[in-house]
Amino acid sequence: MISESDDGLKGGNRKPVLRPVEAFPVEIQGQKAICLRDPNRIAPQSLFLKSNAALVLSLLDGAHDLRDIQAEWMRRFSQLIPLENIKGLIEQLDKHLFLEGESFDRFFGELKAAFSALTTRPAMLAGQSYAAEPEALEKQLEAYYHHPSGPNVQPCPEGSPRGLVAPHIDFIRGGPCYAWTYNLLKGSKPPGLVVILGTAHGPTENYLVVCDKDFETPFGTLKCEKELAGEMLNKAGPIFETDGFVHRGEHSIEFQTVWLKSLFREAEEIYILPVLCGSFHKLMEAGLQPEDLEAYRNALHVLKDLLAEWEKSNGKAMILASVDLSHVGPQFGDDFTITNSVRSRIREYDLDLLNSVTEGDFQGFYRKVAQENDRNHVCGVAPLYTSLRLLGGVKGRLLSYDQWVDANGQGLVSFASLVFP
Repeated sequence: MISESDDGLKGGNRKPVLRPVEAFPVEIQGQKAICLRDPNRIAPQSLFLKSNAALVLSLLDGAHDLRDIQAEWMRRFSQLIPLENIKGLIEQLDKHLFLEGESFDRFFGELKAAFSALTTRPAMLAGQSYAAEPEALEKQLEAYYHHPSGPNVQPCPEGSPRGLVAPHIDFIRGGPCYAWTYNLLKGSKPPGLVVILGTAHGPTENYLVVCDKDFETPFGTLKCEKELAGEMLNKAGPIFETDGFVHRGEHSIEFQTVWLKSLFREAEEIYILPVLCGSFHKLMEAGLQPEDLEAYRNALHVLKDLLAEWEKSNGKAMILASVDLSHVGPQFGDDFTITNSVRSRIREYDLDLLNSVTEGDFQGFYRKVAQENDRNHVCGVAPLYTSLRLLGGVKGRLLSYDQWVDANGQGLVSFASLVFP
């Protein structure tokens, strides 16, 4: 049994706090389990726990010590759980960096310092979400253009469009939809600047977070427009840079750089401006519009003004929003599994949203999501809204819409490809 002076983590954290991580149900060899995953990839590995660990996880809020958890377990299951078992789980979570505390703070500080010192952002997911070798990756991407769900046509470059929307789901599940977007750029002159508006899946203090690093890909390095990024940071300072570390593990911009570099490997004149967009969910809960907040309004105005100045000398920049749509099912906290009727309902909902997007109606788009408090967990609200504000009313068209559905009905993710000529 654990003594009073021992009932917590090493370092005296007697009321453990779970970090803001993703927890969702999975099935492993016929057994139900819970997967913990860090959306910011600070914790490098996912952790799989027995399904009954959900109760313990729900109590790791800084208000319950181990004996509180033991008592709640007894109340819920009419079964005594040894304190040693709870402590073992807590120490496992701490070891894998899923708890706040000394272990995490030390690791996180070292990681932030190391990332800050880099001039390029590493390709974090090469060899995991996509092939790390350029030959294998080229074959992988090329296959998506000819997939039955892909464009399956000759490249049809229209010159650099004003704006594009591409998914950020992993390539295995959404590759053909990506291909619809990038088929428009195949064989075309590279755009001088691509402003990539990514979805920040982890928490951020600010709504627009700029990165001033080049991005590595298996095809070579895609250069950041560092002078423009520097001007943004100089003019707005903390509005843009406070959360710069979130770029390290975020995949939504990385995936777009892979596709862009695959098309323009030798081009020296293409630059990117990577901007992550923080969640609008708290605004929706408060009944606010994004531009009701001075912090977002000011950041957006700085970005628009500096882009306008850049375009006077360099031509039009291209706005690329990295967006997925609805996320529903038990995997995302819903109490229903995915059926054909659910798929139809989500499709109808998504296409209605996308109708506002293609009309350039940023207010209508936001209103449709907010009026139901984002019940379908559309994770691309902020970059879509921001891209529409930057595009200034330009109308677009839908190229492709698709859904990924878990084989066991535990989750659905929808995504689309759009162009704004």
